[in-house]
Amino acid sequence: MAHLLFAWFIFVIFFASIISWEYGSAVVLPEIQKNSSQSTLESQRILGGNHGDEDIFIPYQGERFSIFDWNLCRLMARKYYGNILISPVSLKLALVLLYEGAQDQTAHELAGVLHLPIGQLETRDKFSTILRSLQDVSNQYRLNLGTKMFLDRNISLKQSYSAVIKTFYNTDVEPSNFADVHTTAERINSWVNNITHGNIQTIIDDENDMKDSIMMVLNAIYFKGFWLKNKFLPNNTKIDKFYENINKSFDVKFMKAFGNFDYVESPELDAKILRIPYQGRKFAMYFILPRTTDGLDYVIKNVNSFTVSRHVGMMQRLPVEVTIPRFKFEFTTHFESILREMGIRDIFDNTAILTGIAKAKRAQSLIVTEIIQKAGIEVNEMGTAAYAATEVNVGNKMADQQFNANHPFVFYIEDETTGTILYVGRVNNPLMSIGSTLETSTKQFVPVSIVGNSPVQQVDDEINERLNYFNVEFMQIVNDLSEGNVVMSPLSIKTALTILSEGTGGRTREELLSTLRLPTDQQQTRDITRKLLQIIQNNAAPETEIDLANRLWIGQSVEVSNEFNNLLRFYYGGDTRSIVFGNATSSEVINDWVRQATKNHIHSIVEPGTLSAETKLLLTSALYFKAKWRTAFDENATRNRCFNIPERGCFIVPMMEDLSTFRYAKISSLKAEVVEIPYHDEKLSMLIVLPIHQGLQNLNIVSKDLAHKRISELLECLKDTELILQLPRFSVESKINLKPALESLGIRELFNFNANLSGILPNGGARVRNVLHSAKIEVNEQGTVASAATAFAIIPLMGATHDIVRVDRPFLFLIVDRPSSTIIFAGRVIQP
Repeated sequence: MAHLLFAWFIFVIFFASIISWEYGSAVVLPEIQKNSSQSTLESQRILGGNHGDEDIFIPYQGERFSIFDWNLCRLMARKYYGNILISPVSLKLALVLLYEGAQDQTAHELAGVLHLPIGQLETRDKFSTILRSLQDVSNQYRLNLGTKMFLDRNISLKQSYSAVIKTFYNTDVEPSNFADVHTTAERINSWVNNITHGNIQTIIDDENDMKDSIMMVLNAIYFKGFWLKNKFLPNNTKIDKFYENINKSFDVKFMKAFGNFDYVESPELDAKILRIPYQGRKFAMYFILPRTTDGLDYVIKNVNSFTVSRHVGMMQRLPVEVTIPRFKFEFTTHFESILREMGIRDIFDNTAILTGIAKAKRAQSLIVTEIIQKAGIEVNEMGTAAYAATEVNVGNKMADQQFNANHPFVFYIEDETTGTILYVGRVNNPLMSIGSTLETSTKQFVPVSIVGNSPVQQVDDEINERLNYFNVEFMQIVNDLSEGNVVMSPLSIKTALTILSEGTGGRTREELLSTLRLPTDQQQTRDITRKLLQIIQNNAAPETEIDLANRLWIGQSVEVSNEFNNLLRFYYGGDTRSIVFGNATSSEVINDWVRQATKNHIHSIVEPGTLSAETKLLLTSALYFKAKWRTAFDENATRNRCFNIPERGCFIVPMMEDLSTFRYAKISSLKAEVVEIPYHDEKLSMLIVLPIHQGLQNLNIVSKDLAHKRISELLECLKDTELILQLPRFSVESKINLKPALESLGIRELFNFNANLSGILPNGGARVRNVLHSAKIEVNEQGTVASAATAFAIIPLMGATHDIVRVDRPFLFLIVDRPSSTIIFAGRVIQP
């Protein structure tokens, strides 16, 4: 059999809907055949010419090119549970490049499933029209679209094929050395990062996946739009129930607007359809909302290109009360199985005939091994500053119709000048942030991981208090073993160790469960972990940034159980990667992952040369947290003041200051003052534990005594008190090898040669060498825009009668989830 040459097709899409006040300049495509001014004039004609901010909507009158789009949407919605996001135009732009080089059955399958126009010239004209429309320049939205082919230097494209893809599809070809997979992967990821404005930093996560490949085709699209006339005002956003099904609901933030919208009701779909235009009079978002809570399956079954276009043509401008949830999520699609089911099979098999692409006999064996699409979307209220103060809302009594998207719905984004669907998706859960076709293949198996498909439920109080015992004990041990400032995340560490417990047995497992206070029932452990992870996923407000990642690195020639791999992915949102630990670049690979996982906030977790070739497993946990206070500290009130460092005396630091009402108590049993500073969402807060007396010994005593005080009891002690709070700015980053602390707490066998890791490594013979943890926290004056008023942030006059809490000596801090009393972060500040 001839040696097969592999090609990858990867698509990257990021859609940002009104997430910034900033405009900036649009990034556009190069010219395609003729000047884009013709398309711009056509756009103005169709949408009513230059009428300022008025939206005169005339639906697209030409022949629709969206049969494939809706067929794809229906199939994916039937196969996969949860939120979905795909870009049909991005997928079609990549597949049509294959069609241009295909022959016989391969070409027939592509043309038939994509519903391409009859004849290559008509197909080229259709896509040229679409690309011209997508290159229109506007300062009212941003659109960046690019297609690039990375080709091994040992392969040459046919001259005719190269000319066609450049002329009609604006596709550039970049010669690459696929033997040097690291350099090629970096170039590919850099191109993707640039096209998507940094929203997708990597499309190649595992360089080993590129082995034996000779060609990669990438399509990336980035769109950022602003609602026309600022339909949704932030102060109208309210928390309400979203009903995932009849029996399950949870709290989400809903945007609200009253005004004239294009609206229609569809008896065929038993649904309401709403259009919301973007600035620029070119793009619009459509929502298809079932009449009933459980009606989405019926909509999916019956929706098609003809039904949608007919009802859009019947839309009327009516007063509508609109309620839709804010949502933000990412979705990764592996298309091979989906396209095979739709009828595109030949490109993946040895029978593929793609002889029109490349020269030489080797190119006759070209097949496609993978088609991946990464997409992201964010929808919220934000509009431009120009319209924020001029919006006139119509009151409740004036609304003829109600459009309340408080249950699952379908949406799509359309270029209304050509009828091109840029994005189509489904929202089952507005709180879900990540999705993938790899996570679940049927509705019978729903992943319960950090992405979570269900509302956050409160962990049983008694169980949760027991879980917190480990948190406080661990904080105390790490403080004893460390010097200087420390920050750690008991929640992150516990998650990583719970992942390990899934693959342990015997005494190794008993030590982990006993120390972590986990139940012996594995399913109960998974449920508890899921709920704790959902604290991070669902409790975070837009003003709160929490980045958490766990990965188990596997040494060379070590085989990991498939069952453990699946458990890690489905229940804990983690993954495994193979690595050569003795390799000089191994630490660089691990640190690159950390930088990507924490958005460049944490730069390294292992130092070069610290990983020996004997290492079999390395568990890494990386976490970054940044949040805004419910009420900001006034930066003008910050003064340089004295902070007393043990054995060094007074050290001048920037000290923030606020006169306000805080929850506060002086707790005699701890010999400490405790003050609570709430974050914006009011579910998360920071507790400052300040010893009454100075000195490091007093801080250590407070740290030990805290182990005997329940967090819930600590919170109950606090009372509203008007006081002057003086708190230093501080930024703490810690890199900790947790092995000594865990051994002190009773987890020992995991690290010795008796370790039972049979659930991870069926062949045995391994132990955990290190558990590395990196965490970072920044604390300063910043608050949210809504609560940044400085009326209460004043500098007190001499003789003020308010209590003063002056945090001018070493202190402990904890960040807790108030409803469950769960400690998410904890630390110690010796020197700000």
